[in-house]
Amino acid sequence: MNTEPTLRAYRVEQYRVFATRGTEAKVLAAPLLRPMEEWREDVSAWVALRAQRTPEHDHLLDPSKTEAYIDS
Repeated sequence: MNTEPTLRAYRVEQYRVFATRGTEAKVLAAPLLRPMEEWREDVSAWVALRAQRTPEHDHLLDPSKTEAYIDS
């Protein structure tokens, strides 16, 4: 029985991220959008940053990947 969480497609700003949860997608993409120091200084921007679930892109998942990643 496979108990590994399934990777699903999310959109964070202009990035497509495959992750198990939106929070994980947000954490992966955030450093590409601005330096982490800026996120720490602007907590309201961090809270406002959204990982939008995009099930229409789930079929683009690389089946060889087992950990969250940003799609190129």
